[in-house]
Amino acid sequence: MVKNKAKNSVLLDKTISERTIAVYNPWWNGLGFALKNPEFKRDVFSSAVNHIEAKHGLALLINGPRRVGKTTIMRQLVEYLLRKKRESPEKIFFFSLDDPFIQQLPQENQGEAFEQIMQFWEIKLGKKLSEIKEPVYCFLDEVQRLPHWELYIKRYVDLKYQIRFIISGSASHTIFRKSLESLLGRLMDISLPPFSFREWLRFHHREYADIARELIDLQIDISDKGGVAGLVSFVAGRLGEKKTARLNELVGDYAKDGGFPQLWGMSDFVERVQFIDLQFVQRVTLEDLRLVREIRRPEIFHQFLRYVFARTGEEYNLEELAGKIKTTRTTLSEALPLLLQTELIRKVERFANKPVRLRSTHAKLYAADTVLYEAITKMPADLKGENKGRLAETLAFNVLRRFAGIADICYFRTPDGKREVDFILRIGKTLIPVEIKSGAAFGKDNSRINYFLEEYGSDKSFGIMVCNGDADPGENILNIPLGVFLLLC
Repeated sequence: MVKNKAKNSVLLDKTISERTIAVYNPWWNGLGFALKNPEFKRDVFSSAVNHIEAKHGLALLINGPRRVGKTTIMRQLVEYLLRKKRESPEKIFFFSLDDPFIQQLPQENQGEAFEQIMQFWEIKLGKKLSEIKEPVYCFLDEVQRLPHWELYIKRYVDLKYQIRFIISGSASHTIFRKSLESLLGRLMDISLPPFSFREWLRFHHREYADIARELIDLQIDISDKGGVAGLVSFVAGRLGEKKTARLNELVGDYAKDGGFPQLWGMSDFVERVQFIDLQFVQRVTLEDLRLVREIRRPEIFHQFLRYVFARTGEEYNLEELAGKIKTTRTTLSEALPLLLQTELIRKVERFANKPVRLRSTHAKLYAADTVLYEAITKMPADLKGENKGRLAETLAFNVLRRFAGIADICYFRTPDGKREVDFILRIGKTLIPVEIKSGAAFGKDNSRINYFLEEYGSDKSFGIMVCNGDADPGENILNIPLGVFLLLC
């Protein structure tokens, strides 16, 4: 005990804490803004700016999987406050709770270290946080690494301190669920998934940047056939025939590149594969999920994730999968909810035409990004290859889940397996069947969508066919080119 106390006193030493904090806040010391932020900003950046400028006094959570740019967007917000808003440097505080200064301490002492950090900020401000009359900004990265972090945020918010908290974490919103329950009414959140096709286009192909930026702030009602058809026609008209046709080719490049920008600079295939396996398989289990519960057999979780990445879009059977991984169905049933919390995979259940979903024995799992498929199968995510259908479905699903107003996404398959529709969207009482046909021309096979509309459609229902060809607002089925569809959200 004496040794631990001695170690803790060293780690909590004032000189060490001051040095550590100074590294994260170079603007305090007259060094200017030294973070070298990228000029490119994610689609959600403007929403984040609106939140920190609002007078609601709520904390802002930026959540999402690993390596999507959460820390970068926080640093860009710091830069915005310093350069655009001309805020005083000492009013902006940044710290990563993943820093060894905190993490080398026993968990019971980490809260004390955090309080010491906040006290040092008070010294820099020249007054207590409780006495501040104008907003100050506290950026806390990897906040989930601090035990009971939500209690600290809750205290400051409830006491009406003029602190605008901007926090982030590598785990998903769901992993934070228990913590967030105590922050109800005190927190806004922004989801930051891997780069979308629209963001990838803005980054790599500036000839599409103008139309991509115009689409960012549009609120698209996917259940409004006329509105969607009009928007598709507008996009195709603005781009012209050649640039619209080229979009489908660029989707293929995006599928291979993936939505994790750190991978774009890795030309060596082996390096990419090793990076993905370490960051999105091993560390997710050994670090992120262990914040929720102790993982006794992490190799089971590793194999489960690899299986889903390699077979994205396949209907799965836990009994068969348990045999392949050499474990039990019960173990996989317990593992799946935890793995879903990482936001690296998503579950889509079979359509049951019931307002309340009961436990289903049939479901599909989709990877959050096609590059995850490439890393596990060791095959390029080729939209012209043998698995083009499942890859195109994965791309489309990751766009569909971003549309506002969709209450549920499922897939349709008759018991005999003869008729299937890739996705069924439920918006209120309206059902919209969506088929993804990579490589096929429009009008080749509308029978599945028509069957579903006849059996389950309402007056407002219509179908969406996503594949190659020109946009066509048909009578019952809206045809949208794959590239244009992925550009919408």
